[in-house]
Amino acid sequence: MVHQINDPGCRRMSVLNLAGFLARSDTNGPGTRAVIWVQGCPIRCRGCFNPASWSFSPVTTVSSDELVARVLATEGIDGVTFSGGEPFAQAGALACVGEQVRDAGLTIVTYTGYTCEQLTTRADPAVNRLLAVTDLLIAGPYVENMACNDPYMGSANQQVIPLTGRILPESPHGQIPGELIEFSIAPDGIVTTTGFPRLPMVRQIASRCRGV
Repeated sequence: MVHQINDPGCRRMSVLNLAGFLARSDTNGPGTRAVIWVQGCPIRCRGCFNPASWSFSPVTTVSSDELVARVLATEGIDGVTFSGGEPFAQAGALACVGEQVRDAGLTIVTYTGYTCEQLTTRADPAVNRLLAVTDLLIAGPYVENMACNDPYMGSANQQVIPLTGRILPESPHGQIPGELIEFSIAPDGIVTTTGFPRLPMVRQIASRCRGV
């Protein structure tokens, strides 16, 4: 049984529960990156951009090796971004992915609703492994009344922390903070919106897609 608010460890360590995958994006960290959104988050910030990703019920299960193959088959990317949901709720499997893609020369950006202090004080080998492969950590819960215009942070309390020096948190492509919103249309017509779009914009687009 998979619970709504926590992951009891029913999945094998090498299997991930995904909310989504995007082969290339220019709004989820420096350069062009593949994006992996995991499914399941115990933090559940008020005003979260992705409340559909809170539940730990299975959405798309995929092995870490298959996910690595997808990433490495995408040419011309600079790295991979882990987002969610909460990546550290599936730290072991994501660390497996991160270790392999870093060996191939790619960089890792990891978003988390935990603070850096909360992560570094946990006695969890899987958490330490994921931190070890992360080059740039964006840490801290989303706080709705501290929402900000920044290319990487959703709210001003969050921290952008270079862990290795391999990538730095510079504004991507010289854009003004808060201006980067990206729309990707899949062959089946599914539209993926990423970046930090304002809720009224998302609702307006959804209404137009429904023909309202």
